[in-house]
Amino acid sequence: MSCFDKITRWSVVGIQGALLSHILEPLYLTTVTIGQLPDGAPEGFSIENNIEKVLDARLSSVSSRLLASFRLSKPMFFEAPVPPKEFQQITGDVPPLTCGYSICWNRFGLHEVVLGTTGRKQGTSSKAACLPSTESLLCKRRLVEAFMALGHRLVTKFQSGELSYRAMKDEAHEYQHTLELLRKAPFFSCWRAKPASLDSFAVLR
Repeated sequence: MSCFDKITRWSVVGIQGALLSHILEPLYLTTVTIGQLPDGAPEGFSIENNIEKVLDARLSSVSSRLLASFRLSKPMFFEAPVPPKEFQQITGDVPPLTCGYSICWNRFGLHEVVLGTTGRKQGTSSKAACLPSTESLLCKRRLVEAFMALGHRLVTKFQSGELSYRAMKDEAHEYQHTLELLRKAPFFSCWRAKPASLDSFAVLR
């Protein structure tokens, strides 16, 4: 999925995902800021206007049979200026590389640096790559554990001592129904689904 594919999806189902939709109304982005190309856009080309037009075209093909809690949300797009020279990578024979690290933080002041290719914390050795201590606070297992700690009624619905992450997501019926409508739209029909095994893990109560 491209960045714009994800923006299109978020404009329909929200950014909260299936699990959090059990406790939150859909959360929609109101603005999206996009960085300019270093060499600038072609004359007469406007990132904001062109992206808004494409998003309008995509959303117009989505079924209008959305449930009451969902809507077609169209964020405002803004264009960020090119950074000053001192913050740009020096051009040369080596092509520019995207930084593989992400900084994650929360309102309590905690933060961690995560390597995007592995999802593990910065500095994780190959020997510790499978240890729970190297997992990001934003990984699926940590998020579902935080959800279970809320004592939501969904957790007590399942009688087993283990809860399947996939099963809890599937119980978000309105979210899944809206996502299915979106997947039937022309621009979504060719998307490849991620492996089911990624969501099939279970968490002990």
